[in-house]
Amino acid sequence: MAAARKKRVTIKQVAEEADVSIQTVSRVLNDMPHVAPDTRDRVHQVIERLQYRPSALARSLINQRSMMLGVITAGLTYIGPSHTLDGIASKAEAMGYSVLLNELPRFNTFDFRETKAILHGMLARQVDGVIWAVPEVGNNRNWVLEQLPNFHVPFVFLTMNPQPGLPVVAVDNRTGARLAVEHLLQQGFRRIGHLAGPLVWWEARERKAAWAETLQAAGLPVEERMWAEGNWSSRSGEPAAGRLLDQYPEMDAIFVANDQMALSMLSVART
Repeated sequence: MAAARKKRVTIKQVAEEADVSIQTVSRVLNDMPHVAPDTRDRVHQVIERLQYRPSALARSLINQRSMMLGVITAGLTYIGPSHTLDGIASKAEAMGYSVLLNELPRFNTFDFRETKAILHGMLARQVDGVIWAVPEVGNNRNWVLEQLPNFHVPFVFLTMNPQPGLPVVAVDNRTGARLAVEHLLQQGFRRIGHLAGPLVWWEARERKAAWAETLQAAGLPVEERMWAEGNWSSRSGEPAAGRLLDQYPEMDAIFVANDQMALSMLSVART
């Protein structure tokens, strides 16, 4: 005979066990204010003891929310995007949200039709917000910015040139690049080359600009032969590194725009 199925614990049972109202349990679950700390702790203890798991469907009906965040990203095989997604997923889970993830199929060529179809499909799933983690390449996000008022959900943009009125989370590429080049200067190097990322990318342009500005601030020349361009990948890094060594044989140090190309540069320099 099959074992009897265990009944699901209800919010009413949690309220009774914690000697509070259902509304108080709901406030604790949604991390809302105006609940005494000892009451909040007691409710959490009962939730843990009874192994209460709120129904996502019920919560979404009550809150008029799907409790889902949409994330559109690219290049998850690279260190930066993958770590960013880990952080998003961890924080979303802690706040009671699930993540609906869509990765663009091509990292270095962003097709307008693909991104538009992905975004519209995500919005059809009634996500509560969208994290746009697609790098800024050329004008690939202009259409999104133009349509923002029509989407009716909040957006946060990652890795783009900050603009007034837009919620943007971005690395300070210029400061990071400047600190790297300044470190090389402090070590006594003066002929510092640069292996850049693809300059259609905003991040790559920022890092290259900081390299040039830092050398010029130190009274050093900047010439075209002192840099070469890759596409972030280790495969592109090898020929780019070879070109740079041929163009600038007197180079005594190099600032490389990312880890994958840096590994290629080391490999080529040792051969």
